[in-house]
Amino acid sequence: MVESKLIKNIPVFAKLENQEIDSLIPICRIKKTKIGEKLFQSGEARKTFYIILSGKIKICRYLKDEEEVLAYMDRDDFAVESALVDPKLKHTHSGEVIKEGEIITIEGKEFLSLAAKEPRLANRIYGNIVANLTERLHHANNKLVTVYSTGKIASTYANIYNLLPLLLETILTVIKAKKAFFALFKTFENKIIIQEAIGFGDNQAVKNLNLGLKNDPFLGKIHETGEDIFLTAAESKTNKKFSLPYLGQNALGVKIQAGQKIIGAIVLVDKKEEDFNFNNQILLNIISRQIALAIQFAEKSEDKELGAEANRGRIKP
Repeated sequence: MVESKLIKNIPVFAKLENQEIDSLIPICRIKKTKIGEKLFQSGEARKTFYIILSGKIKICRYLKDEEEVLAYMDRDDFAVESALVDPKLKHTHSGEVIKEGEIITIEGKEFLSLAAKEPRLANRIYGNIVANLTERLHHANNKLVTVYSTGKIASTYANIYNLLPLLLETILTVIKAKKAFFALFKTFENKIIIQEAIGFGDNQAVKNLNLGLKNDPFLGKIHETGEDIFLTAAESKTNKKFSLPYLGQNALGVKIQAGQKIIGAIVLVDKKEEDFNFNNQILLNIISRQIALAIQFAEKSEDKELGAEANRGRIKP
């Protein structure tokens, strides 16, 4: 059995309470690894989450007969975090041991069963995973993989709004912009609410902006057309309508869509050295789709809780 002291010293389990650690221990297993061992291979189900205690593994893919190494992982690194979200997904890369040691394994199905019973515990771990993925970007070989993983974790995170600063920081690290914010559209109230902002001189001032949905030339257009928007440096200089307090020399706004409804947007501002491009749009759309799922999940959970409270209020003592 894995000792609680070992769990406490693993970054991805940081700040877990003793009771939560006790709940987690039964699904954690220690595995000894050997050089050349394949932990997982492309095409297999992503059913197991790995945390490296010692030794080293490489994440790679094969193009014809040539191997391309995407990342090296050693102590305290983790791999296949998507197993904790959807164990049915297929691997697109392979993981091979290149230095023997020990790893902790957690089966995705077992974690999801635990998460259903203890959602607070699961949310703490999801939050720690995203924080570590953000840090990993400073030395990652494949940033698209990291951003995609971040989005997948976001899609199951119960309190999505607590996760927003980390998501925005991750995006800025990849795309090399200076500022970012997340906005929600309140159609019936004709309002735009900037829920989170980072990189501005006064982030709180941006979050306190009073914006009308129907007459805003940038965010309002995303809501009206359902299309992403590029604002180039040349256009921002010549078109006065884009002299808005939340914009800058250039910008990229990507819609967040739930079903047929445009519910918000992620906006990046002031990309360094050049304007935003199509590749930036693709990366941002990966995150936006996962945020939409997380918002829907959070709203359903909130509605369920409000319904339960209403029912409790009808019960006579």
